[in-house]
Amino acid sequence: MSLVRKIIFLLVCFLLLNVFSIYGFDYKEYFENKNNTSLSDDSFTDKIFNVFRDEDEDKPFTFTLVKKDGVLEMSGIFRNESDAQKIADFLTVNREGDYKFEENRVSDENLVENLVTLITPFKDFFADDSQIVVSNNEVTISGVLKDANYKDLLDTLFTRVNLDLKTNIKLPNEVLQEKLAETTEQKDEVVENKNAVEPIVENKTVQELAKEKKVEEIISKVTAPNIKDIQAEINNILKVKKITFERRSSSMTEESKAVVLDISKILKENPTLKVEVAGHTDSRGKDELNKQISQDRANSVKEFLVGLGIDENRIKAVGYGEEFPIAKDDENGLSEINRRVEFNILGE
Repeated sequence: MSLVRKIIFLLVCFLLLNVFSIYGFDYKEYFENKNNTSLSDDSFTDKIFNVFRDEDEDKPFTFTLVKKDGVLEMSGIFRNESDAQKIADFLTVNREGDYKFEENRVSDENLVENLVTLITPFKDFFADDSQIVVSNNEVTISGVLKDANYKDLLDTLFTRVNLDLKTNIKLPNEVLQEKLAETTEQKDEVVENKNAVEPIVENKTVQELAKEKKVEEIISKVTAPNIKDIQAEINNILKVKKITFERRSSSMTEESKAVVLDISKILKENPTLKVEVAGHTDSRGKDELNKQISQDRANSVKEFLVGLGIDENRIKAVGYGEEFPIAKDDENGLSEINRRVEFNILGE
């Protein structure tokens, strides 16, 4: 075979091979595999970037409100100082605590708006050291109530707020029982140490006497009434309804007798406390006459309390007349606010 024929033969074979390859190639499978490879590459890329995204992912703000000395102190983690200040203003926070700032913190405005409903009762009903904690958009209220009667009011309020709410609330008597149990345990320890080798005084060691004295002091502190809280409770009663008298008389109205009855219950619950019933008038009329009117009305309240079973030796009735105004009288010396009767806890 000549060289020319060989070349022609090879060209024909090459063409036939190309035709066979073109018609026999599975294009569908090829592109599907290519797409899958592309998707896998995209998924891998996403995983790489998600590692970095997770670090900057938004997180909910978190903060704690603590009642201290009757005012609210707030600490927490916020996006910036501006956000923290807005929340503090909205919730009427009185004192700034420990603030931290992180760029990825997000504030929930709806949560804050709903939380406002709880702030006033939290301030009024709870004792110091109680807390409201906001974390992961959940709200937890914990602390001790000043009065067990507030429990029902709070339960009703909690059902009306649109919050993911958890509570850990204790009543005053529960805390008292816990503290008494602790002091009882301490006293038992004192008794168990009777045989300690110490100088003996009336069959008791010096160590035992010191421990017993300490226990008695603790019990005394636990059982002693909280004068500040009791005074606030009485003041709240008088804010809702003041004590009034029949016109030109020292006789209380029927509504006011119900008010004094409520106050007498508080005095009965705290039998060691002494109280001053203070009568006040506005500046209309002569000073001496105003003082006498206020004295007569204070005496009338005292007599009513004695009739309810309160020991008269616990009550001091004083008429101050116009001496201590709490509001400005009008041009005629009249003031409904200044004409009042107050209860002041004197101590034990």
